[in-house]
Amino acid sequence: MTATITDIEDFDVPLMLDTQDVVEAFKRCNLAVYAEARREFYREVNLNPFKPHSKNLLRMVEWAFWDWFAFDCVVSATGLTGDESSDMKIELEHNPTAGISPFLAVAEFLHADEGTVDARGIHDLRDVDDTNFASMFWIKDASAAQGRIRVEDIIHGGIYDLADPQAARQYDGACGGMIVNRIARVRGVWKSCAIPIYEARRPDDPEVGATIAQGFRESGYRPDFPGLVRFFYGRAKDTGLDWEGMVAARDAGTLDRLIQQACD
Repeated sequence: MTATITDIEDFDVPLMLDTQDVVEAFKRCNLAVYAEARREFYREVNLNPFKPHSKNLLRMVEWAFWDWFAFDCVVSATGLTGDESSDMKIELEHNPTAGISPFLAVAEFLHADEGTVDARGIHDLRDVDDTNFASMFWIKDASAAQGRIRVEDIIHGGIYDLADPQAARQYDGACGGMIVNRIARVRGVWKSCAIPIYEARRPDDPEVGATIAQGFRESGYRPDFPGLVRFFYGRAKDTGLDWEGMVAARDAGTLDRLIQQACD
């Protein structure tokens, strides 16, 4: 099995698997699991088939599928073995306790069967698997000099200091804005572990961030990862609107009426 493993030669930097390689591994070993998961993801995201989408947007949604499949899906606990007849029996599970993630399945195979991942590396990858989660984050501070960005989880609450030099350079000095991304805690440090599915530097008023966070937490709305993608790019299940449509309806003063119609 061929997989892209980042920072394998830098002992001080945690190991990471490319989620595209996780997807490709399952496409080769068990195409049915991959196909079932992909259908489920795109059904949940619910892109508007009557609206043109740019190649960049479609590529980003496919990247989001890779991350969701690798981190959030669950497959049979036997994992990958390298034996074709055994791997073909792997199934997509819908009970989180019934198996392991495809990310961990590939990581354990590379460690135990191929020896590509050493003991420290598999510990890093298990940490990623155990702690990763995706959410909307409000930017509270960013320092390019320190390579760190402080964010607040809008949906669940909590403050996180992320070791993310790239994001810290991009948002250096910012005290507002939003990033929708996946983070994980490895070697005691929180880090971004995926490509953001949405970023916005404006609005950056702290009061706006507090209002958004309050709205989510009081409503009890806790979207899963496909729900986050759908929130910005797909059609909402209740209104049939995507993010641009909801903004337009809000500006036109018709959003409340549309939501009420959906509820009725």
